[in-house]
Amino acid sequence: MSNSGEAITLRMLKHNAWAVGVLLDLCRDLDRDQLTQSFEIGTGNVHDTLRHIISAMWRWADRIADKPLRPSINDRGYCTIEELSQYLEQAAVDLENACREVIANDRLEEMMEFRMPGMEEPIRFTRGTAIVHVITHGAHHRAQVLNMCRRLGVTVLPDIDAIEWELESRQQ
Repeated sequence: MSNSGEAITLRMLKHNAWAVGVLLDLCRDLDRDQLTQSFEIGTGNVHDTLRHIISAMWRWADRIADKPLRPSINDRGYCTIEELSQYLEQAAVDLENACREVIANDRLEEMMEFRMPGMEEPIRFTRGTAIVHVITHGAHHRAQVLNMCRRLGVTVLPDIDAIEWELESRQQ
């Protein structure tokens, strides 16, 4: 992969982690009832959708790096926003490291297998596609969290696009 392709991939990973962190910060003022209020979107509520995003980062880091899968964060039950933030920190580092290794060793086109729950046969795709998946997966579910927060009455929703991330990153 060219240096610019690597730079774009790493930039997207950093933005993904930052945007999830912004949503976690947004949700710090919500109580447990609000975080677990049912919606017919995402994985059913704000808490579970945030946990799902982070768990996917966590587990896809293992898959991309060809490591044994750690237990899913989804299996841990209710997590506080602080606990989710800690999981996010680790998941972001692990995912970035896994992607750096794949890119550095020119393994983006290497095939990998994944068995979806309930499927008999595994599906096959490249490590590069797995990286794209985990990033776009996060974006898809972040939009759902924003929608649920709006429906919970949160009136000021953050702008979490890549330009906002870059502008904020420059200020630090």
